[in-house]
Amino acid sequence: MKKNILAVSLVLGTSLWFTGCSDSSEVIDNNQKMVKETKQAKSDQTHYNLGKSYFENGEYEDALQEDFKQLEVDLQFYKEKGSAISLDYNNIGLDYDELKDYKNALLYYEKAMEIDERILAKNDAERATTYYNVACVYDSLSHYAQALKFYFKALSIDKIALGETHEEVLSTYMDIAKVYEKTEKTKLALIYYKKVLEIREKLFGENDMDTISLRDQIEDLEQTLR
Repeated sequence: MKKNILAVSLVLGTSLWFTGCSDSSEVIDNNQKMVKETKQAKSDQTHYNLGKSYFENGEYEDALQEDFKQLEVDLQFYKEKGSAISLDYNNIGLDYDELKDYKNALLYYEKAMEIDERILAKNDAERATTYYNVACVYDSLSHYAQALKFYFKALSIDKIALGETHEEVLSTYMDIAKVYEKTEKTKLALIYYKKVLEIREKLFGENDMDTISLRDQIEDLEQTLR
């Protein structure tokens, strides 16, 4: 939902920023931060806006400082276990993720996940985004069993919340396929690459260059099984 920095003025229910752990050209770039909506009086969002700007410019240390400052501000306005704070935790996790400090990224994603699982509906898309972010960290750490567990959690929600042919579903299928390929489970990798191909052909047409490239990749993998 790979990875989002949360934005302020957000409407609860908007999807979180994706970490963008997938580097494939066929996946839409979601490396941005999300918008945070609140139901009560709004806290000052200056630090959030600065953090978002720093994040988008690749200045992750500065983004991290601003996101921590925003967390301090928001804790004065919102419940510590509420959605606004969950979004702050997710943004901090994203900053650590981009800094390749995966231990701290997981720490803050898990803080967000704990809140999400308690207050959000079972198939809320924001839960899927957090699961996806966690999966990406485990993927980066080569903890592939854990990565798959959370990719599938994200996928099961996004298919319901967004639809089978949504770009975020496409992205997660692609990440699952790559994990199976990296772990030499070629038959499973092919199943998910073919799901991606089917969606891409519907969304972008059979003659799209990335679609053609994926089709060639599938054919090459099939050759290895013969």
